[in-house]
Amino acid sequence: MVSAISLFGCLSATGLEPSAVEAAYQYSKSHGGIGMIIHEQGDVRFERYASGHSGNKAIHIYSGTKSLFGLAAVIAEAEGILLLSERVADTIPEWRNDPRKREITIRELLNFTSGLETGFQQIYGRTSADKLKLSLGLETSYPRGSSFVYGPSHLQVFCEVLQRKLAPRGITYEDYVKRKILMPLGIKVSRWNADAHGNVIPSAGLYLTAKDWLKFGEMVAQGGRYRHKRIVRTEVLSRCFVGTHINPAYGLTFWLNSYAPRPDSREVDVEEWLSFDTLPTDWRGACLSKRAPSDLICCLGSNFQRLYIVPSQQLVVLHQGKKGTFRDAEFLALLFEGLPVSEIPIAKPVEPDSGFPGVFNGWRRKGKKR
Repeated sequence: MVSAISLFGCLSATGLEPSAVEAAYQYSKSHGGIGMIIHEQGDVRFERYASGHSGNKAIHIYSGTKSLFGLAAVIAEAEGILLLSERVADTIPEWRNDPRKREITIRELLNFTSGLETGFQQIYGRTSADKLKLSLGLETSYPRGSSFVYGPSHLQVFCEVLQRKLAPRGITYEDYVKRKILMPLGIKVSRWNADAHGNVIPSAGLYLTAKDWLKFGEMVAQGGRYRHKRIVRTEVLSRCFVGTHINPAYGLTFWLNSYAPRPDSREVDVEEWLSFDTLPTDWRGACLSKRAPSDLICCLGSNFQRLYIVPSQQLVVLHQGKKGTFRDAEFLALLFEGLPVSEIPIAKPVEPDSGFPGVFNGWRRKGKKR
């Protein structure tokens, strides 16, 4: 089996076929796409826009915002600010008398298995309330670890935890994300939606240009480095990329394709599934595309905002869109046409009470013992 470091260190010499890139772009353009950049092995090899758009125009990346907070969490753990395995109630005393809430861990907030109700209406609705404090009063819909419940509630609670952890340092969770991630990458925030108390919305509030969001993808593809600058250690970053038994396609705020090679895998169109009146809670066997490399990672936002990252190919594909009929599996099948599908070993899902390994930590390299 392969370690986290070897995943990021072993590059494939195989590049995307020009005809496949063109076919994927034409598919995008005819299905709601307005921009696409391909950054491969250190260089931009494709960049094109439609409908008067440009790479320097900031747009709403919606839930693409979420991935900043999975990364912020593992950085905070590495700095001794928190533990992913610790109970939320250790920091939030308001939860200690609730038999379900008092056992929820920070990790379960970030992989959306906490059982909390979604909080869509409360957090995205118009109100003058402090939405961090408001989120603490949300109820649990399921026992922890038994379901994947997609919604803004989890990140709101996480940010309240982080806010309280950071209080002795005199900084906010927004400050922390900017200092640890955005500023080192040279990313300029054009706009970040906030509640009436100035708390930025962690689940879907960020506006970025294509070229700035691409920087985040470059850093992930390079195992935590960006243009010779170390942002986060590879083994720390890798903690974001392990799914759960209830949803192997979701790690700590990043979507994953690691289950794709399995015979029982099923392609899931995330935006379609999240548009159902009753959100699905059982995502077992899910993957984004059976034709894409299994180490593909995705930051995913509404209206087809995508940052696809394939570390083994040092590949980042940024896709911007608007309302349309775009489908990840269809787009990715075209993009990777003609390439062999790599089979990166699947990291063991994280159970509610287990430790949290790196994405491939503890695995054996071929021919070597642990």
